[in-house]
Amino acid sequence: ITDIIYRCPECGKLNWANENFICTGCNAQMKIVSRSEVSINGKKSPISYWYEKIKSFTVSKTPEGYILKSKSVQLSDEVFDVAYKGFSGIDATLYKRRAIDKGQIILYPDRLEFEGSSITRTIPFKTIASFTIESNTIILVPKNEIALFFDFLEESGKTWEDLIKQTIQEYFASEKIMEFHPRIRFSSDLNKKTSRASGHKVLRVLTQQWISNEQPLSRTVVKRFGKFLVKTIIPLTIEGEENIPENGAAIMMPNHESFLDGVTLGVLFKRNIWFMAKNSEFKHFYMRPLMKLAGAFPVRRYTTDVQAIRNAIRIVRSGHILGVFPEGERTWDAELLPLKIGTIRLALALGVPVIPVGISGSYELLPRWASKIQRSPVTVRIGKPIPVLQIPIPKQTQHDIEEIANIIKIKIKELLDN
Repeated sequence: ITDIIYRCPECGKLNWANENFICTGCNAQMKIVSRSEVSINGKKSPISYWYEKIKSFTVSKTPEGYILKSKSVQLSDEVFDVAYKGFSGIDATLYKRRAIDKGQIILYPDRLEFEGSSITRTIPFKTIASFTIESNTIILVPKNEIALFFDFLEESGKTWEDLIKQTIQEYFASEKIMEFHPRIRFSSDLNKKTSRASGHKVLRVLTQQWISNEQPLSRTVVKRFGKFLVKTIIPLTIEGEENIPENGAAIMMPNHESFLDGVTLGVLFKRNIWFMAKNSEFKHFYMRPLMKLAGAFPVRRYTTDVQAIRNAIRIVRSGHILGVFPEGERTWDAELLPLKIGTIRLALALGVPVIPVGISGSYELLPRWASKIQRSPVTVRIGKPIPVLQIPIPKQTQHDIEEIANIIKIKIKELLDN
């Protein structure tokens, strides 16, 4: 749990807790109430409350001029693995990591430095195009270069994600950063007025022949077994399934609290939901057929993945339901994250209904910082489809994006609070 509560919420000390969860700086004591609540010095509050306190602490430099120095880190980049063919039209490229060196990284107010056994690398903040985390790996994409992966071998990468984000925002203090991936996007990047460019009225890509009724026998068997398995393991309640249209294109947008969210939604419903899943979930050869049968397709979420966008367009234009987690990643503290601008822009460009989904209870089941499933009741509530007016990408303004994002977010929250 110290992956998320990585500073003392009382004094702000990093690497603060001893084996009894007592701060070595101010003696504040933490007690774990549940996976979503902890008590600090007798005050019981949701993890989200303490996490906000942790993020409110400022970043400070050491006398040597740096902010933080890591323990052992494995540096890797990525190379082509295999071409991936999903059912009828899904066409993607899978990548794998290639180890480069081991060393440590040092965070400075204006740059990140890697000092390895054979190479050193300086990455100024102004050259970073994208930044995020997957599990315990920081993923950083320099402009006009391939992605770099920093695997933390002896400590939590979450500490580094937050401190690097905070330091980058302070470096660009004059501009507000809207999001850090799939690219660092500033508020000034969004159109305030409609562009003169018209853009494509309807987004289309080459559509291959889809399997009749979108469901081969093998997939039917896997879905039925998967649904039985999920309902056996998880005390599951489903509400509002009638709100899923019997036919026609739509985009399903659920909140994302657990790794199991996509697995659960992929097998529950009569209609198939074709979900985006991060590229790393396809890295094991035995997972690929399962992901294929689940109707998932890969996306490199740390960069603008053109193949994933084409697959999303192909699914919708073929009259099927696309599944996207609009937060772009699992929440760390059970609170709904801001919706990704790229996802909202794609929804506006496609102009099909959005089906909001609220999944409650899955954070207790398997939060992002945990490695073991804890049996917990989960409720899936499907809301009525939200009509979305089609707007070509060049015509979209910041107001258009924020308006539909707020509507979707409010609907998801209502389903969570119901």
